Amino acid sequence: MFSDIKFEAVSSISYLFVCLCFCILGLLTPGKACASGANYDVRIAVGRSLSKVRLDGRDMLVLDSDVGDVLLKTSKTLYVYCGSRGLKIRGVKVHPRAILIRTASAIKVNKRSLMGNVEIRKHGKGMLVVNRMPLERYLMGLLGAEMGPKWPMEALKAQAVAARTFFMHRRLDREDAPYDVSASTLDQVYRGIALESDKTRKAVEQTRGLVLTWANMPAETLFHACCGGRTHSSEEVFGGKITYLRAVDDPDCSKCPKHRWRVDLKLSKVSKKLVSRGWKGTIGKVKQKKGLLVFLGPGGRKLEMSQVDFRKLFGAVLIPSPWFVASQNGDTISLHGRGSGHGVGMCQWGARGMAERGEDFRSILNRYYPGCKLRKLF
Repeated sequence: MFSDIKFEAVSSISYLFVCLCFCILGLLTPGKACASGANYDVRIAVGRSLSKVRLDGRDMLVLDSDVGDVLLKTSKTLYVYCGSRGLKIRGVKVHPRAILIRTASAIKVNKRSLMGNVEIRKHGKGMLVVNRMPLERYLMGLLGAEMGPKWPMEALKAQAVAARTFFMHRRLDREDAPYDVSASTLDQVYRGIALESDKTRKAVEQTRGLVLTWANMPAETLFHACCGGRTHSSEEVFGGKITYLRAVDDPDCSKCPKHRWRVDLKLSKVSKKLVSRGWKGTIGKVKQKKGLLVFLGPGGRKLEMSQVDFRKLFGAVLIPSPWFVASQNGDTISLHGRGSGHGVGMCQWGARGMAERGEDFRSILNRYYPGCKLRKLF
């Protein structure tokens, strides 16, 4: 059953190679043993393009990130604004480009409770807020947001491994970026420490240091809410082939609330949305072929759009996934779809179904990331 995924401690040359990669990229503090895992930190973008940030915490120490000077120490609510010359803070005369807030207790950024250090920096026309905290602590809250504390333990453990690996892969890709992952569905959903629980902490602790690797490097362990019965390959969705992100049958996600869904759209609403794609006037007919929607208008005008792009145009809240069959009835387009999310990698509801019928987290990972090796890095 587990022939594709092998559980092994990384050793000898391959272990040293992986550790060397992480040490070079700053995932481990120089001079520390790579096996310790104690120094893995994650930089989470918890807010972007903000004009105002509210901070609440005890004994908050505010420093200028560039020079290290202490600007303020307070336990009162603190507001940070984005100005033309830098950041504006009441009671502080200078306008730093970036500040670092340290506190030994929890800190609330807007409505999100966080642990660790928080950095706010001027970024474009707004502010970027980055929370830096230990990787394993981050995963404890992430599981609560991505799945929930009531989900089966083996599904939570599979999610912990996938999320840990996803972070490491992103960290390698974003060496020079100001953050590793965003806190939204663009990367991995993180809503803070409020969603931690004994069960999510246990799932992280029982999989501590475990990651999936391909060719001795962290795999790109994509995941989504629900595939509707079959996942999709990376080529189908993103255009690039990744060997282990292949389409697999998944009979275990039938309990997903969006296993099957229907959305009705008025042609007038679709026409307005298509204006951004160069369309003018009204739509007469809509056809579908091989993952494309073909819009026909007066005078023989035609516009083709992939179903993936059509979903992006209307948003994931309205259209849960790009996997649907379109039909037209008068001035209405009906989308009959399955699943929720992009459909690549691990189906979370499928993982839940597998766990409920007694499969363990190794078996779950084996289904969705065939060929990858499960390794303990720390």
